[in-house]
Amino acid sequence: MKPKPAAVKPVPEKVTNENLILYLAIIIVLAIITFSPVFNAGFVNWDDDHYVIRNQTIQSAANIGKIIREPVLGNFHPLTMLSLAVDYWISGGKPGWFHIVNLLLHLVNITLVFFFIYKLSGQKKWIAAITALLFAIHPLHVESVAWISERKDLLYSMFFLGGLILYLDYLKKNSRATLAGVFFLFLLSLLSKPAAVVFPLVLLAIDFYFDRLKQGRTYIEKIPFFALSILFGIITLQVQKESGAYSDAALFPLASRVLFGNYGIMMYLIKTFFPFRLCAFYPFPAVNVTLPVVYYLSVLFTAALIVLFVITVKRRKEIAFALLFYAINLLLVLQFFPVGSAVIADRYSYIPLLGPFFLIGYYIQQYVDIKKGKISFIAGSLMIVVVLSLVIISRKQASTWKDGGTLWDQAIKVAPSSKAYANRGLIFKQEGNIKNALEMFSQAIAMDALETDALINRANIYFSQQKYISAIDDYTRCIAVEPENRLAFENRAAAYLETGMADSALHDLNRAVEIDPASVNAYKLRGTLFLRTNRYPQSIEDYMKCISLDAERKDEYWYWIGYSYDKMGYLPEAVDAYSKAIALSGRGKYYYARAGSYYRSGDISKARTDMKKALGLGVQGDPELMKALGMVP
Repeated sequence: MKPKPAAVKPVPEKVTNENLILYLAIIIVLAIITFSPVFNAGFVNWDDDHYVIRNQTIQSAANIGKIIREPVLGNFHPLTMLSLAVDYWISGGKPGWFHIVNLLLHLVNITLVFFFIYKLSGQKKWIAAITALLFAIHPLHVESVAWISERKDLLYSMFFLGGLILYLDYLKKNSRATLAGVFFLFLLSLLSKPAAVVFPLVLLAIDFYFDRLKQGRTYIEKIPFFALSILFGIITLQVQKESGAYSDAALFPLASRVLFGNYGIMMYLIKTFFPFRLCAFYPFPAVNVTLPVVYYLSVLFTAALIVLFVITVKRRKEIAFALLFYAINLLLVLQFFPVGSAVIADRYSYIPLLGPFFLIGYYIQQYVDIKKGKISFIAGSLMIVVVLSLVIISRKQASTWKDGGTLWDQAIKVAPSSKAYANRGLIFKQEGNIKNALEMFSQAIAMDALETDALINRANIYFSQQKYISAIDDYTRCIAVEPENRLAFENRAAAYLETGMADSALHDLNRAVEIDPASVNAYKLRGTLFLRTNRYPQSIEDYMKCISLDAERKDEYWYWIGYSYDKMGYLPEAVDAYSKAIALSGRGKYYYARAGSYYRSGDISKARTDMKKALGLGVQGDPELMKALGMVP
């Protein structure tokens, strides 16, 4: 009979609590040093605007119901949004605090990894320390820590790892209360990020490691876990479908999608051992172009891993377990069915890499055991070099998250894509560097004619330069790709209006209102169109709609309503509308407009009073009207 592998029944080491705390403290210090560049980082123009900067929902505690109820960017993760909201309330929206909390969560996760592996390995300190150290400082983990919008990754991992630790306790105590605790942590993980749905499979991987798969109760106790996974899986699929997250799936044939999935399996492992040329965005290959050879080689790589798993499943469970842990946690982010627009992403490796890290720690532990705790100078030096190299690479990568400019400059350098050029263009545009912004948007469109962000932003620049025909062309191309893009219809309507094409403008604005009946901009533009074409009743109707939707600019809308009534000859109504505008904001032009209405209605005294007020507020009066009022300068 062959002896059972050491991984199944490990022999505990004699390790004091003081030693464990020392090891963990050293790892945490190294992690802080590694990620210290984030203390000087800000927000980036990639999801941070949706999650924090322009997310008015999280800016007030009065919106807590919406915070925990509404999805964001195709994700339902109420605990994540609640944590970001609390950060906003504490910091007033300053990015530094968000980065500090992200790093603190990473430090908590490092601690959880340390004790998870320590318990899993039978209290083997080197396995725990090496796994936690690699998890703490690896360059592939920079994105999860340095990107504010990836709070969901850190938060779900915290509950996920806590649940795994508690499950190991359950295997020893066999306590229903402990299993209930595991289930509760699983729920919290799901509420932080839907990726946690694989948790029951990870529990089964642990059961495999400890030879529990032949026991019927192993599967019975997982039924509630799988039920919860299915429920959240259904919710996630529905939310992502509604958000259009699967839009890229139809662009690629099935064969390509199979290759994308295998490519991910291979590249995350390659980048684990060779963490170079990292960036925020790795684009899919161009549509309808022959895929590079590396995609086909990835199938062989996956096949080799499967063979390795089959060979080791009985004799070397540590290898089989590491492969299982890696594959299960990658399962949902392998682009067999494309979600989003990136073929791989560094952040997706945060939990999966615990598999290979564990394996590295396992064999270092074996080496240390063979050497009876005495590490040779060469081996020790090699470890130090590796650790220092990872720290240096990770610090450099963390510095690229300083702002949107540095982030997308790195992406353009490493993996040029239309998305990277488009986002870099936005930064130039915000900085007022229109020439470079136009160049970036044009480069993005040249790489991908379907890059709608670049199309609409280049069109906006053309509009500001009064190149209305060029703007209309780009808006039209954008609409061809995204027929429900309300903003493109509104902006094209504005361009049509400037070129005198009122009928085309009206068609676009009607379509914009169909897409979003609550679009203030659409009603405002249509009200302006009706004003210019002397359709005053329709103009009044649209501006009244604006008043019901936009409380901040009611004075402006009442002013235009007053203008429309005045043009129609309804002077008392005009005076009433102007008075409402003045009550909201005593601007000079409002007094001036009411003065004209008073004059035309024969109330010269009130007209003079308003005219004096308008002049005092800096309005340049019409000489003819002032002469008629006896107020010639």
